[in-house]
Amino acid sequence: MSANYFVLKHHHVEVQYTIGATPEIPALVYQDGSSAPKSFTASEITTDQTGLGTLVSVALVLSVDTGGERFGFFLPQIDVPRGDSVEFHTVGVYERFSGPDSFPHRDPSWRCIELRGTAQTVEVPL
Repeated sequence: MSANYFVLKHHHVEVQYTIGATPEIPALVYQDGSSAPKSFTASEITTDQTGLGTLVSVALVLSVDTGGERFGFFLPQIDVPRGDSVEFHTVGVYERFSGPDSFPHRDPSWRCIELRGTAQTVEVPL
């Protein structure tokens, strides 16, 4: 059975991601250090199937005028029996970008972090 609940960690970063969550409740929660958690519903999350796994990304800071920051991570396809968990490693990527009104304009930049993950198969509320 394919895992649908993931917890990813790197130093002060923690991400909880649930596949198949009810559209109105948070499917992804991102927290970095002592800042308040940021919650995202399924409609605010972008997923792309790639040869490296599923790329999951969200906009952490988004300004139409001045740019922002996105965060994404790759999820491998993992089968986990219900009641068990599997540990894995993956990579997270931050992208900073400028908007049309940014001064000075900056080229996009990326930085990567290693994430330790735990995958589970859980029942999600409908």
